[in-house]
Amino acid sequence: MPIILISLIMPGKIKVIIDRNGCISCTTCWNLCPDFFEQNQKDAASQVVEKYRIENNPGEGEAPEKLEKMVRRAADLCPVQVIRISL
Repeated sequence: MPIILISLIMPGKIKVIIDRNGCISCTTCWNLCPDFFEQNQKDAASQVVEKYRIENNPGEGEAPEKLEKMVRRAADLCPVQVIRISL
């Protein structure tokens, strides 16, 4: 009898990396998803809000499932494509 394997992607957090040096401060990401993205007051580039940062790095974070759709939309609409997402 054949064995059937089923792979399920479990809901959870997604990793987000912002190339802050390439950010043009267009406001798209923090306007679309202000619960996850914000403008850095010193250099005006986009950053991850402190609550979701990885090791306090403003350019890296983990987005919870409830924000995933909007974070992905922000990444898709970034005019310079500096927001990367991975599982």
